[in-house]
Amino acid sequence: ASRQFFAGQTDQFEAESPRALQLTPNDPEILADIGHYLAFLGEFDRGLELSLRAQHLNPLHPGWYHFSAARADFHHQKYEEVLADVQRISMPDFYWTHLLNAAALGQLGHHDAPASLAQIYKLKPKFSAPAELKKWNVAPHDLDHIMDGLRKAGLR
Repeated sequence: ASRQFFAGQTDQFEAESPRALQLTPNDPEILADIGHYLAFLGEFDRGLELSLRAQHLNPLHPGWYHFSAARADFHHQKYEEVLADVQRISMPDFYWTHLLNAAALGQLGHHDAPASLAQIYKLKPKFSAPAELKKWNVAPHDLDHIMDGLRKAGLR
């Protein structure tokens, strides 16, 4: 399912992910992975539900399990919650945390938005927002919303 997701074959991902969940219903990594990918595809409720189940199964889970919440909160325009989610993710060396942070700060009109955007380029100098969003299969309506936040943060 993961391979299909990153190959951009989202229909096959959607077909194979239920089987992965059926084979490993109590594996928090599989639950969180699939939840994470579903959130990127715009299926925020399903993705978040799987991620929350993963967190319940592994109370000492890694921070990236919170990406589904950050994606859902961004979609629902709960930008302050996105900022809290990014703190929970606690991955300062991963450009996606700064991408979500910058987009949320941009939507809020916060003065720290450009600095957050600059962090992305420190970590990934050849960063291209459209390419990254496409690589992660961000749903079209959500892509526009994130790009709007990044532009408000100073993306040119």
